[in-house]
Order: sequence, then structure tokens, then C-alpha cells
Amino acid sequence: MTSEEMIIVGEDALKAADALTESSSRILQLISKERLDVSTIAKRLNLSEAYISEQIHRLEELKLVKVSYEPGRRGIRKICELAVKKIVMVDPTISLSSAVFV
Repeated sequence: MTSEEMIIVGEDALKAADALTESSSRILQLISKERLDVSTIAKRLNLSEAYISEQIHRLEELKLVKVSYEPGRRGIRKICELAVKKIVMVDPTISLSSAVFV
């Protein structure tokens, strides 16, 4: 089951922002629609399975992605799904009085 919201503050917010590369953002978009295995994600994004697996591991460490394992045709499949529906990152070094809103 997916949690509704995750609030990430301070140093953790900076780590999460750093981990959200273009590729990891595309992975999150894909698995927001359906549970997918690493091989399928790699094929859809035209990237190597090793690279996708590394990105999934980083996202899993940040608790943005949940991983489970299921039997596949040739061994075990690593199935990925979102852990949360909404992520809120808060940088406490930015005050609302100094923030710029567009």
C-alpha cells in the first residue's frame, strides 16, 4: 500500500533533491502508473538494467520506492512501486520572507 505523503526536511531534503536525476524522475513517473520490474523499466527508458537497478536502490534508500521480488521466467524479478503518492521537500535555510514565488 502506498502512503499518502512524505515530508522531507533539512539535510534529508538535500539528499533527496540530489538523488532526483532526470532518469530517477522518469522512473518515478513510470511506476506511478503501474508496478514494473527493473527489466521493463530499462526497456521503456532505453537504459541498462544495471543503471536502473542502481537508481532504484537510491530511491529505495530514500524510501520513495518499495521493492518486492516475484518469480520470473528466468529467476527472480525485482518489482518496483511508489512508496508515497506525494513528496514535500522543505529546506529550513529558506525562509518564506526571502523566498521568491513565480
